[in-house]
Amino acid sequence: MKRNDILAGSLFHLSYWLRRKSVVLTHYKEFMKTQWWPYERFLESQLAQLGHLMQFVYQNVPYYSHLFDSMGLKPTDIDSIQALRRLPVLTKRIIRERREEMVPRNSHRLRCIPGSTGGSTGESLRYLMSIEDLARGVALLYRGWGYAGYRPGDKTAIIAGSSLIPTTRSAIRKYIISQLRNMRYYSSYGMSDAKMLHYVAAINRFKPDFLRGYVSSIFTLGCFIRDRNLTLRFHPRAVFTTAEKLLEGQRTTIEEIFQTRVFDTYGLNDGGVSAYECEEHCGMHIDMERAILEVVGENGEPVIGKPGRIIATSLYNYALPFIRYDTGDIGVMIQSACSCGRKLPLLKEIVGRITDVLDVNGRKIGSPVLTVLFGKFDIQQYQIIQDSMESLTCRIVKGKAYRRIDEEFIRKSLISHLGTIHIEFEYVPVIEPHEGNKHKFIIDRRSGT
Repeated sequence: MKRNDILAGSLFHLSYWLRRKSVVLTHYKEFMKTQWWPYERFLESQLAQLGHLMQFVYQNVPYYSHLFDSMGLKPTDIDSIQALRRLPVLTKRIIRERREEMVPRNSHRLRCIPGSTGGSTGESLRYLMSIEDLARGVALLYRGWGYAGYRPGDKTAIIAGSSLIPTTRSAIRKYIISQLRNMRYYSSYGMSDAKMLHYVAAINRFKPDFLRGYVSSIFTLGCFIRDRNLTLRFHPRAVFTTAEKLLEGQRTTIEEIFQTRVFDTYGLNDGGVSAYECEEHCGMHIDMERAILEVVGENGEPVIGKPGRIIATSLYNYALPFIRYDTGDIGVMIQSACSCGRKLPLLKEIVGRITDVLDVNGRKIGSPVLTVLFGKFDIQQYQIIQDSMESLTCRIVKGKAYRRIDEEFIRKSLISHLGTIHIEFEYVPVIEPHEGNKHKFIIDRRSGT
């Protein structure tokens, strides 16, 4: 290992010791070993922790005390993943409406921090997250990056919104921590040409080993670099995309521009689930050391190999338990073994959000159908704007192989599903993130969303 690498790693570790969060490093070392566990050992560990969680919520959380009693259940009855499915799905609405019942009676004794979702499903949520749960999430993040060769202290540039950019009360503290961890943050909000030109210059000076950010942020910056014929003075070892659906056309474009591989990732703190793509690129390995991730169909039963709702059970967030929580995401889980040797199950892809639905003439098309339809063609980005009950606009960033005949196929397919409707096609060089935040596949202008 080079001297500079050793120094960078030491400073990275120092940043956590200074903030008295060395538990992150402890978990990171542990998880670097557990990634090679057999699946049965992961499951055994999950069920042991699930048992502790069930006892805790029954004794300390009024919502679950009432729920168990009303269903005639004891905490010990929930002793398997199958038994866990006896509990109803938890939604954001339930948490908001019954928040006082969701908070543990002894919450003042728990070390926790506030958290919030960005409202990408149209439903924002404020919640509490235990320090232990947060530490596990951060440690798993670093391990997941390690699938691409990342080591703590490697230079990393992050281009995203507030959900990926940490905020602290002290700007000086934030600056010091970012320096120690060798990370630089660039906001995705309002990525104008002038701002992106500044970003390129700053990133060229920093010369990061890795890039991370929203799919739309990385893609937009990459297209800006390509279209302006700007020179990259660094060679990233990998690009980490997250927070949004990654289309194959976007992956190809990002890899061509930055001359590296894209590693897609998935994660959310409300629910505690996460998954990371490894060097084999055959899906994202689902982390089992922090949460239980289920993919279920319309009947609530698990589905394999086809889209279903992602349901999360956070095993360590005692501050506000998320048990069988509806994440709002639609994903595909597969049973295939990965040749990398890790036995963690695979999330083949994130198909989209539950709210990505077209509703025309009393008929609905969800994001899985749209993803399959637009995925047939060389399309780097797409967005559907519902202007009225009678008209849609399909905004498309074309790839090199896209043809006019593809437009007709998309038009006929949409009409066959939705009935008589006027469809316009708008071809653009790039689709900016909605209001400077995450990319939205469907915008309903009838209601301003």
